Amino acid sequence: MPQPPLGVILTGGRATRLRPLSEDMPKSLIPLLNRPLIAYSMELLASAGLREIVVVVGPSDDRTGPAAIEAAPPGVTVTVAVQHEPKGSGDAMTSVGDALEGRHVVVAAVDTILLGDLRPHVDAFMASGYDAWYVLHETDRPKDMGIVVLEGDRVMHLEEKPAEPRSNLALVGIWMVAPEVVAEMRAHPLVSPRGEVELSGTLSVMHEQGRPMGGSVFAGEWLDAGTLAALVGTQRVLLGERRSLVADDATVEDCTLGPNVVVGAGAVLKRVTLSDALVAPGAHLEGVSASNVVITGNGQVASA
Repeated sequence: MPQPPLGVILTGGRATRLRPLSEDMPKSLIPLLNRPLIAYSMELLASAGLREIVVVVGPSDDRTGPAAIEAAPPGVTVTVAVQHEPKGSGDAMTSVGDALEGRHVVVAAVDTILLGDLRPHVDAFMASGYDAWYVLHETDRPKDMGIVVLEGDRVMHLEEKPAEPRSNLALVGIWMVAPEVVAEMRAHPLVSPRGEVELSGTLSVMHEQGRPMGGSVFAGEWLDAGTLAALVGTQRVLLGERRSLVADDATVEDCTLGPNVVVGAGAVLKRVTLSDALVAPGAHLEGVSASNVVITGNGQVASA
């Protein structure tokens, strides 16, 4: 009987599209409704039945591991692996090392937010016999995404950022990989012209070589937290009918907040008017009126 699948969360990368918010914190700790992104990834994989999760961090990140352990749902074991150089998502996965041996692996990017049930997709992959499985969602920007053509549940074509897209089904940042493919990636990493080992790129080459791969369309919402604009937009969706969310220990005096404003722990706001705004923990702001912005912990106001 095969071992249960292993969850892997990729948290590394430079998070340049989240600057300046990411300048004083790892991507995994970027706040979304005053919870770190890593908490959403942990819950997504745990809800899909994964009970062992490895969090891959960069060499200087000593904050993500403790946050992931704190965010782990009951019954989930969390360990930390280090990717010593930023050499791509495929290299990040194989940085997990011997824990990958003989395992089906479910890989999640920490800035992917899915509202819905991932478990049927994991179950379908485990029952399929395919070498890899993609979770997909319709997109209106197919030229900017990894795009898959499906026939039933079988992948017929996979292409990153196609000039002429053949479908609108995009990769959402969840990859599932069978043990044989994991072993091959560990033994013979495919290095791109940029000097990186990319997960989607490697799997695309393997598919062209004849390896059977499958996929399924995610029925829930696919949200993004990879840019400041996406982060504020995702915040609006998660807030729902609430105009704002203020941390219990934040100080708010003579302010007008909303719609879509979240104020982080320890923040101090005085005579501030904000809409469509994320205020990071610890920020101090006075006499400001702004919309569609992110305020960093040191009070910098950045357009989203």
